[in-house]
Amino acid sequence: MNTKIFLSCLVVIIGSLVWTVSAQEDFEIEKERVIELFKNADAATIGESNVVFLVNFLKKYSKQITLTPEQQAQVDDIVTKYNEEKDKQPVVEGAPPQGGWITDMLKKLAVQVGKTLVPILIKAALG
Repeated sequence: MNTKIFLSCLVVIIGSLVWTVSAQEDFEIEKERVIELFKNADAATIGESNVVFLVNFLKKYSKQITLTPEQQAQVDDIVTKYNEEKDKQPVVEGAPPQGGWITDMLKKLAVQVGKTLVPILIKAALG
């Protein structure tokens, strides 16, 4: 009986470690994508899918990035504005629109936040 409990605990511990390593790798991959997308971005060239990616990245990882209170306010602002715009969109047969609903203002805000994050993420990668 003790062997079964020991092995069960060992499996849980190993699984937790594997999940932690995987989550860290996901963060690193997504961080590199943010850097690449927003390093030289402007509102005219940034795609809606990139805005969605940035917002999802910020929702998921903003607590892992060291930000000043002003930068954190910018992050919170874009997530809030994105959610507000998304909530305003009509639902057709239970499905949200497939595209074309992100405003120019939201794109400009995404580029501003993205450009603010790039040096922070690069510094974190080097440090």
